[in-house]
Amino acid sequence: MIVRRATLEDLDQLAVLFDEYRQFYGASSNLSLSAAFLKQRFENQESVIFIHIKDQKITGFVLLYLGFSSVACSTYYILDDVYVTPVFRRQGSAKQLIDTAILFARHENALRISLETQKSNYQSHQLYEKMGFVKDDEFQTYHCFLK
Repeated sequence: MIVRRATLEDLDQLAVLFDEYRQFYGASSNLSLSAAFLKQRFENQESVIFIHIKDQKITGFVLLYLGFSSVACSTYYILDDVYVTPVFRRQGSAKQLIDTAILFARHENALRISLETQKSNYQSHQLYEKMGFVKDDEFQTYHCFLK
């Protein structure tokens, strides 16, 4: 099992997994939309994607977006998506992906990695806390939905 940075050449296989991820969170399957979304991220260099590979098959991914801290005058990364296909879960794949994201962010001299997760996602909470993520009890999150 290896983890490496995804490239545009991984798009077809990655799009299938990304579509599976979107369905996991309640979206309807739309492979062409998933592929187009990822292709745009690659072409515009708007995200960093690491993939987990076993037997030449992509089994998981982590997707990072660059953020900026005005107060610290620094960059940070938003860990927006992490997903491992069900067959490969509970084998350390998510941990490997997140470890790689952390190493990458450190290499880029980022201030931190931030993430949001569902309140009911207790297994992920445990993993994140075990890996050094700290729950934010100071700030409240708000959203202004535009669509």
